[in-house]
Amino acid sequence: MMIHVLHLTASPFFGGPERVILDIVRTRSVSPFPIESTIATFDENGGCEPFLAEIAKRGLNGVRLVRDMPHLIAAARELTRMIKERRIDLVCAHGHKSRALGWFAARRVGIPIIGVSHGWTWQDFRTSLYERFDQWMHRRMDAVVAVSQGQAEKIVRSGTPRNRVHVIHNAIDPVRFENGSDPTRRQALESLFDGLSNLPTILIGAAGRLSPEKGYDVLIDAFARIAVECPRAAVVLFGEGASRENLQRRIDAHGIQTRFLMPGFTPELDRLLPGFDIFAQSSRTEGFPCVNLEAMSAGVPVVATAVGGVPEQIVPETTGLLVPPGDPQALAASLKRLIGDADLRRSLAGAARKDVRNRFTCDVQAGHYVELFERVLAEHRKPAS
Repeated sequence: MMIHVLHLTASPFFGGPERVILDIVRTRSVSPFPIESTIATFDENGGCEPFLAEIAKRGLNGVRLVRDMPHLIAAARELTRMIKERRIDLVCAHGHKSRALGWFAARRVGIPIIGVSHGWTWQDFRTSLYERFDQWMHRRMDAVVAVSQGQAEKIVRSGTPRNRVHVIHNAIDPVRFENGSDPTRRQALESLFDGLSNLPTILIGAAGRLSPEKGYDVLIDAFARIAVECPRAAVVLFGEGASRENLQRRIDAHGIQTRFLMPGFTPELDRLLPGFDIFAQSSRTEGFPCVNLEAMSAGVPVVATAVGGVPEQIVPETTGLLVPPGDPQALAASLKRLIGDADLRRSLAGAARKDVRNRFTCDVQAGHYVELFERVLAEHRKPAS
């Protein structure tokens, strides 16, 4: 048996969800039968370019879908035509736009569709409308993948039958972090502080989209609470987004601008992560953030908010520290604790690295997807009773 899977998304940049898709495509390496994969992304006003470049770099099949919002009918027709021409057997849709247009095209062609749900943010009125519609679309999928048990429960509560919801955690490739002793990584981070008379001895890392749900305002307030007591600590936050100006004003108001840096997006996060002493994730909402797994695999102790699938990633006091969301005092206390206890940092980092290799590798994830592909196709091909 040979199956051809279409991974469909709308990529405005190259980030966590895009990495997840590239990792899922590794199913062909663990499958007992041949799998061909095509990755298609809507244009997103040219924002898909970095993702398409990464797809090409890895020698994978990538397709740009030129038709996009608001030309829904034209976009659906283009997608339907591509599915027919490439003889796709199964659509795996990532994101609400992909689920809506993918469902229409899959039904036109007569093939099954799986929706992959990373989570909902409800961050504003417009987003909430999209996410309400997404809940409705989930009920029309042949199967839905939730990246955490918490998200699975939300999907079931929104009306999708439980027997169609499957939990498959996001995963990473730990090989990317095996050369953690490379001194150039630390040097690259320290170079950001060239203007300081004394370089920081404890570097706290953070990375993600600069938007309200990521809670970086809480991280800023938390660090401001301990900045005087921990004079050799500093924070580097990688990422871009609409909240940049507000966050910078908050940093300036606290007077910590020389020790809380936002150098922007970096394509070298994999290389730089092992140079940190601590990694902080301060989100108000999350799905199953790969960046936590990446930091854990890089041997960096993580303090994170207990939201979404994060408690499924981190065993408190064993593989990391968990704090309530939106609580700068609790986050500050955990950061201060890690800054002052090198033995705890080493213990958490060692246990976390081992746990990631046991539970959250791409091969484990890929095996679960292969099983689901088989099951969905078998159900679809059953003769009607």
